[in-house]
Amino acid sequence: MKSDAFVSVIIIVERPDDSLRSGVAAVWDELNTRYSDYELILIVQGPARRLVDARLADILATTPSLRLIQLAYAVDYEVACSAGIDNAIGDFVVIFDPIVDRLQSISDGVVACQKGTDIIIGVNSRPLPPLYGLTRSLASRLLAAIDYQIPANATGFRCVSRRAINAVIETGRFHHQFAQRLQKTGYSSEALVYETKVDVHRQRSLFRAARRFLRLLVFNSSRPLRWMSGVGLLGSFLGFSFAVYVLLVRLLKRGVVEGWTTTVLFLSVQFMLLFVILAFISEYLSRLLEEQRGTSDYAVIYEKHSPVGLGDARVNVLSQSTSTEINEVQTAIGA
Repeated sequence: MKSDAFVSVIIIVERPDDSLRSGVAAVWDELNTRYSDYELILIVQGPARRLVDARLADILATTPSLRLIQLAYAVDYEVACSAGIDNAIGDFVVIFDPIVDRLQSISDGVVACQKGTDIIIGVNSRPLPPLYGLTRSLASRLLAAIDYQIPANATGFRCVSRRAINAVIETGRFHHQFAQRLQKTGYSSEALVYETKVDVHRQRSLFRAARRFLRLLVFNSSRPLRWMSGVGLLGSFLGFSFAVYVLLVRLLKRGVVEGWTTTVLFLSVQFMLLFVILAFISEYLSRLLEEQRGTSDYAVIYEKHSPVGLGDARVNVLSQSTSTEINEVQTAIGA
């Protein structure tokens, strides 16, 4: 028997290609097999081109219970997820990547949520490459220092209950901080361990990973700014100590020419610290400007719905009441 849970599945589409049709069809078959009520939401990033429009229009025309939301411009992954969260109406909301995640993880996540866990986080069981594992371990330690707690080797898969979604939405502007706000709701979370269909670690570029790490670090806490303030104070203390040292050397010794290497090295370290601090200040200034600009974090060009329905028998609104007394009253009024 099909489950009576209403499931919303969100798919983030960055570059629509020929594999999108098969991926959407597979997800729809999985939902139609297991659930009576469901919806499939495609969040399409960036400006639409004719080829993209034609491919998406074809998928929309042939896939029931499909909603397509075209964003005006490319946004960060968490913002795109938040756009789907804002528009999802299901009892359970699943963030799914048909290229990476396995179809079985959808039902596994929903079942885990139905048992009482409100937040299900996908975890890849594939072993990490040595260099990537070391880098991610260091990044995870820094993120843990700002109270950003996610399981090791976590994927983008999420299954969230409606009450956890509502708690996140009530916090206000959560779009850049979706994962962090989700954790801060206080609802129970659990890891769903599965093996991804592809090795996602080899597909991620170092630049994109570093950029995402920096955004997570800056947008989710003000602690890094305090860290940089501490580094600045430490640099100031070292500079003061070095000035005292120079004065003591000048007073106790004459004709001192030594210390050129130490001076140059110290100045280099000072300039390095200075520019690191300036980089973080620039990031926080950018954050303040984005918060104060008064516009939405994303813009929707249009939203289209699939014209293909699941059958008239599913409509829960009737043209005539099933009560005999009410029907008699309606007949009398009509007469």
